[in-house]
Amino acid sequence: MKKYNGTLPPRKFSIDGNFEVQGRAVVDGDWWYTVQVAHIVQPWIWQQPRDLWYDHLSPNHYRVVSTFDIHEKIYTMLALRWS
Repeated sequence: MKKYNGTLPPRKFSIDGNFEVQGRAVVDGDWWYTVQVAHIVQPWIWQQPRDLWYDHLSPNHYRVVSTFDIHEKIYTMLALRWS
């Protein structure tokens, strides 16, 4: 497993609702979303299939707290469950 340099605070101090999309991109033909989530949503993300989400990393390999890169399948479930 990749060792992180440390952690960085999330992009925003607080978000409206349970999650906020910060960006999206097509990777290998699939949509991936960068989302910042509320603390109550994090355990739900961690329970999802590990190949469908990743801790969001800064360019210097710092893990960004409460921020994940998630596959569109997880994003769809996230939106249905936590909106």
